[in-house]
Amino acid sequence: LPFVKYVQLMMAAGGNPDRDHFNDPLNNDSLTDYNFSRLIEACRNITKQGLIPHLKIGNVPLKYTTNPQISKSFGVNLLPPDSYETWHAYVTALGEALVKEFGRRNVKTWRFGVLTEYENKDWFSVEDNPEKTKTAYFKLYDYAVDALQNSIDKEVFVGGHSMTVSEGLWDEREFISHCATGKNFCTGKKGTRLCFLSSSYYDFMPGKPAEKSLAECISILREHAEKEGFKDLIYGVDEGRILQGTDRKDLEPRAIGNTWQAAYDAKMFKTLLDNNIDYFSQWEYTSRGLWGGVPSVSLHTANLFYMLAGNTRIVTENTISEKSPVPDDIKNTDCIAAIDERKGKLYLLFYAYSDSVFEKGKRTVTCNIEGLNKNIRHAIITRTLVSDDTNFFDEWEQDQKRQGITDADFGWSKSSFVVGIPTLKKRHHIDYFRSREPFYARCAELKPQTSSIPIETGYATLSFEIPIHGVVLYEIENVL
Repeated sequence: LPFVKYVQLMMAAGGNPDRDHFNDPLNNDSLTDYNFSRLIEACRNITKQGLIPHLKIGNVPLKYTTNPQISKSFGVNLLPPDSYETWHAYVTALGEALVKEFGRRNVKTWRFGVLTEYENKDWFSVEDNPEKTKTAYFKLYDYAVDALQNSIDKEVFVGGHSMTVSEGLWDEREFISHCATGKNFCTGKKGTRLCFLSSSYYDFMPGKPAEKSLAECISILREHAEKEGFKDLIYGVDEGRILQGTDRKDLEPRAIGNTWQAAYDAKMFKTLLDNNIDYFSQWEYTSRGLWGGVPSVSLHTANLFYMLAGNTRIVTENTISEKSPVPDDIKNTDCIAAIDERKGKLYLLFYAYSDSVFEKGKRTVTCNIEGLNKNIRHAIITRTLVSDDTNFFDEWEQDQKRQGITDADFGWSKSSFVVGIPTLKKRHHIDYFRSREPFYARCAELKPQTSSIPIETGYATLSFEIPIHGVVLYEIENVL
């Protein structure tokens, strides 16, 4: 997973007995019996992979609230602390423990957020009252940021994650205004440190988009932040993609296993580039989650897209010919292009998206390339295609029928590419899938093909067919 840089822990500071960092999480007589060993171990597992932790620390430990209220959705304390000074001391101790273990220089590179979806009443709420909840969150954020600045560094990287794609209990833009000009509840000064803003983004189902587009979600945050004077914030998506599968059940990894997901992801990557969005957090990549198992088409597409990273983007023009019978086909067949100017290597990543998961067929693409080296007549070209032929999921669907595995055997959507508990209910079904993993892995292998392309006076034409839902990367060598 070379494209992964940060690993997000969404409830890193507690909110229930399993996550609260104390020797005795339910003993209210002792509020400072801190024990951050499990968080440290989790961060050690991240950093030893060469990755950077992104810690959400907003959920309040149970014993800091007299009568904690547990969220039915997320199983964490919904309420603010009785004492924000006690909360401040807890976050300070957390920051000090991380610095002691990993060093101040390293922890300064980490990212910290205060709560997941701060205006979502299922994560944080005071009597479901917008004003009370908003004020409580401002206090929670201000005291947490000051504690992080005191324990880690004044320049600690910290920000907020809102829903934005759907309406929250209160307007997320008020948080931005508070950070810009509001009275800091902890210091009494104006404003609070803010380094990034992120949104959730979920489409309802494959082919059924959310009411707000991904670009609109980030635009809402960016426009208000810039209006308030924040000019250099990082913008991203802290969770998202698709809520339900084609069977209308929740998706366990928030993505489907069908090849349709490849084109969806490629289209999403182009949206990120077109709208200057810095990152998109995804849940899982293989049939076992992150490591092991069989790679998904999401993993393949992310890896192909990553091959363009660090190079200069070339803006492409997408034209519709008069003969095109379905303009939407052309609109949804697009390209992300980049050039490695040091090696003279050109990358062209095409996708053929359709709203329908079940649409079949192919689309014909003609790509005219100009400005190449006029002194060369041929160039080596490598083609890597993500399609049903490089996806295990269609074979897995056929095996389900042969084994008599029905919709009722799935706890989550059968469209989920993660195969195990809780996706499947019965152990012997999971064991069957695991017994077939070597076969599925062969089905999921990418098969790069190398050939040559003629070049005439700096001009080349690339014509090919791409399966609907397919993603294909062309690498053209030494063309500058």
